[in-house]
Amino acid sequence: MRAVSAARVEPLEKQKAEGPLGKRVASEASNVVLNGFSIFKEQLADFRASDRFFKYKAGIVAGWVMLSVASFAIACPGRSVETGDMDARLVLSDKLDRPSVTIWNESKDVWREVTITVNEQYRAAVAEVQPGAFVTITPRQLLGAGGTTAPADLRFQSLKMRSADDNADLTEDLKIEWERLRAPKK
Repeated sequence: MRAVSAARVEPLEKQKAEGPLGKRVASEASNVVLNGFSIFKEQLADFRASDRFFKYKAGIVAGWVMLSVASFAIACPGRSVETGDMDARLVLSDKLDRPSVTIWNESKDVWREVTITVNEQYRAAVAEVQPGAFVTITPRQLLGAGGTTAPADLRFQSLKMRSADDNADLTEDLKIEWERLRAPKK
């Protein structure tokens, strides 16, 4: 008896899918997912058929990979580098006719290249503020668009700081200081 092969001399030509683009993409995506699932099932069956020493080795490698990924996730700070508060403490001057704001660096880090923005339009720049030191901002130090100085009786309504490494919005602290100043003296 003669054996007959089912192999084709030439592969079949794939028919071009017709229809809207969305249906064609969905069809190809489902094919890829199903093919990937079948390959995964085959690999799982091969793994189950392997001896226990291979399984031990695979478990050790998988544990090492998980520990490595966890170590990188813990060691790499990601977005947590920018804390957004800079450990700054704000004190508003009691002299309402000569407004000024003092900002204390209560962190353990040096603030470098600090830009202070008041009322979203006036800016002051400080090269460096050491830990435990402070910077005092008066309207004379604030510059607006085009290099104009701030008015001498400027009322500080919002205050934001940005350094080379961090930023802080001290507007809420500023509002608390205004309430402290307006409260009746005891």
